[in-house]
Amino acid sequence: MAKRHWSSSSRSVEQLALDRRKFLGTLAAGAGAATVLGLGAQGVLAQNAPPAGAGAGGPPPGGRPPPPPEPAVSQPAPLKEVAGKTAYITASSDGIGLGIARAFSNAGMNVVIGYRNEDRLKLALPLFKKGAPVHAIKHDVTDRAGWVSLLDEIKQKFGKLHVLVNNAGIKSLAPANSAKPEDWDNAVAVNFTAIYNGVAACVPHFKEHNEGAQIVTTASMSGILPAVTAGIYTATKFGAVGLMEGLRIELEGTNIGTSCFCPGGVNTDNLPEGARPPRMGRDGKPLPNFGAALMDPLEAGERVLNGIRNNDLYILSHAEFKDGVKERHDALLASFTDEPVPEARLPLEVRTRHTGIYPRELAHRKVKRKTYRG
Repeated sequence: MAKRHWSSSSRSVEQLALDRRKFLGTLAAGAGAATVLGLGAQGVLAQNAPPAGAGAGGPPPGGRPPPPPEPAVSQPAPLKEVAGKTAYITASSDGIGLGIARAFSNAGMNVVIGYRNEDRLKLALPLFKKGAPVHAIKHDVTDRAGWVSLLDEIKQKFGKLHVLVNNAGIKSLAPANSAKPEDWDNAVAVNFTAIYNGVAACVPHFKEHNEGAQIVTTASMSGILPAVTAGIYTATKFGAVGLMEGLRIELEGTNIGTSCFCPGGVNTDNLPEGARPPRMGRDGKPLPNFGAALMDPLEAGERVLNGIRNNDLYILSHAEFKDGVKERHDALLASFTDEPVPEARLPLEVRTRHTGIYPRELAHRKVKRKTYRG
């Protein structure tokens, strides 16, 4: 395989990543930290590393040398071609997860459905093309031992896993200021800790087969823009986005991509029009079908597929939220003071003032596409 270069340097991306990891691993040796990937503190330090030429006052305190230069462009897409690859989608017997599973199957992928409800699974399976490689596994995402046995079953069925979609979630609308402890515990276990469970189980397998892989987490727009009084949901979804960003930093020099999918309103009913009885109100009359105005779950799945093929860090499917996100961005910038920065402080913060994945994602997004689906 030809080596891909991320900068004008003659070194390959693999060598550049190795150099950075050796350097950052040396700095982390005494930190006693451990990330979910077993990389020690190097992932955190990689995030804090300045771009080439950045920093003030020479080397950081202690006489440590500056880190090797960062890549000049975003991480190449590990899975431009998905046909024949295997994907596991948690909580995909209905809703957005099922839409993602259907889009993957239509693209020629082997699909593994994670489910809890037998009745929902019975309705989901007929929606796939006859003979399509689809396998269902009953799975509790909060059970860490269950992740190990799940991966073993996937390998026995399809050989290897290439895509992990952390789609399971609890949409708790409880306000953070009055929530019960069990509300917090349940939401954190499913919306956040379960992502770690999947990453811890699957990343070693991704590294072992080395064929390219992608980790996607469904986080919702509430992971970027807190627009409702649902503090628990917002907090866990913000955490999910942060974890995907952290993994992008740690895995940027590998062929394992990461994406956070932040959709707006999606019609979670995958069944054809009229296939499901209408919901009835207390007066015995059918309730309005608001789902018709929302995004079709299959379209949502096709947008996730497009994001994987392009290794998008953010998969944002609903453009109507752009103004709100800009307001949040502008509010953050406006909150910084115009006071002069003490020069003596800059060397101490040289590794916390810049995160290279953001400018690289901006450059990545300048390339226009014919479609954002499929």
